[in-house]
Amino acid sequence: MSKIDVLLIYPEYTYPKKSPPLGLAYLAAVLEQKGLSVRIADMSAAGLNLADIQKQVSEDTPRLVGISFMTNQYQNALNAAKAVKQVNSDIPVIAGGPHVSALPQEILKSDSVDVAVTGEGEITITELADYFLNGQSKDISSIKGIVYKKDGRIIVNQPQDLIDNLDSLPFPAWHLLPVDKYAVPATGGNATETVFAVISSRGCPNQCIFCDSHTVFGRNFRARSAENIFKELIYLKENFGVSQFDFVDDTITVNKKRIHQLCRLMLDNHCNFKWMCNARANTIDAEMLSTMKKAGCVRVEFGIESGDPEVLKNIKKAVTIEQIKNAHKLAKEAGLSVGSFVMVGNIGENFESVVKTKKLLEQIDTDDIYIAIATPFPGTELYQITKNNGWLQITDWSRYVTAPTYLAGYQPIMRTDKMNPQEILKAFFYLHSQFARKKFRTRYGRNFLLKGKFYRDNVLNIRSFRDFKHKAKIAKQLIANYL
Repeated sequence: MSKIDVLLIYPEYTYPKKSPPLGLAYLAAVLEQKGLSVRIADMSAAGLNLADIQKQVSEDTPRLVGISFMTNQYQNALNAAKAVKQVNSDIPVIAGGPHVSALPQEILKSDSVDVAVTGEGEITITELADYFLNGQSKDISSIKGIVYKKDGRIIVNQPQDLIDNLDSLPFPAWHLLPVDKYAVPATGGNATETVFAVISSRGCPNQCIFCDSHTVFGRNFRARSAENIFKELIYLKENFGVSQFDFVDDTITVNKKRIHQLCRLMLDNHCNFKWMCNARANTIDAEMLSTMKKAGCVRVEFGIESGDPEVLKNIKKAVTIEQIKNAHKLAKEAGLSVGSFVMVGNIGENFESVVKTKKLLEQIDTDDIYIAIATPFPGTELYQITKNNGWLQITDWSRYVTAPTYLAGYQPIMRTDKMNPQEILKAFFYLHSQFARKKFRTRYGRNFLLKGKFYRDNVLNIRSFRDFKHKAKIAKQLIANYL
């Protein structure tokens, strides 16, 4: 007799920062709402390997397995699917996530995957569970949002409808996750309390060519109500004893009225929450930021991408340099800590563009800087442009990460019309070296070289000689560019 109905797997991943798989937690919640028993195996967070997955499948005998993953987890997802099938080849295995939504037929080349789910999965997963677990009473051809195999052919069903009323969804099944394992940065700077990730909306209306969010959530902005979000915060406070939150929406500030309503609920109920969020430079104003600060917001992060207006135009960012400067100024004046995301290696960018980015970062005096290398993820316009122009340098999905700090032997995934991979790497290390001291001061304090946490995070966590060589190489590159 099966101990559980559904096992949901999040494969091992490269990034050292462990973020909760909210997508799987939502799927688990809707399945539990239907009366099914569910378990989540977040392999990296829980320290699981393939043998552990096989042991879990043998002991729990799930009747259905779902695997969700990002592009760089592709091979790990396949390995997990194969591990499941080796224990019991009759267990249906479903795959989903942004990579599958972009390239659903690719994963079905494996004999270990039976169905690919595209787009939002909550409705689809419950219909698939009913199909596989309840005597296949429903014709699989009528289930929207799936791609599957039948008689040696790949069948593509109609896309699933997006969920208009996000308030209708249950809160993520946090009780199935190892909540103490997720390394979301504490919102209070030096605070050690667990920070819970919350998503308050889906769908970004913007057209940035590098973003793959729309492959799952579409471009139609759909928001949970302020009341529904507030209920989740109270639920997390009461059940897990937390009061720090990271809103992981693409941009939470699209609807100003909703933000003011949420802040008013926090203020009227004297919650003393601390929280952080992502915002676009052209969606905020002084009144909104002031209200957010009063309601416990301690940090806001903006996607700058580049200090070159031509590059911003090329990537369809739809913000101006003046809007970027103004947003940082207003956030600082409101008393908020500010983080800024930039990229190198975008279309039309040269080293002069990178210098412009450096000068912009100096002018806005941001508190924290995140530097990435433009990466053409499947489903993005950047991927199509890169592929059409023959600029792709690497096709191994496991190498699709956004910085050399994440992966030994890293090389940029693409070249551009202006820069080759070596020039892109040089640009990355140039920017990184210019702001490394500022970043460390923000995260560890002015005298960061005297702080134990600095060494624990950046030196003492070296796990192998290979890891040591990788970090030593990164340090050498940073020093060389700084000098």
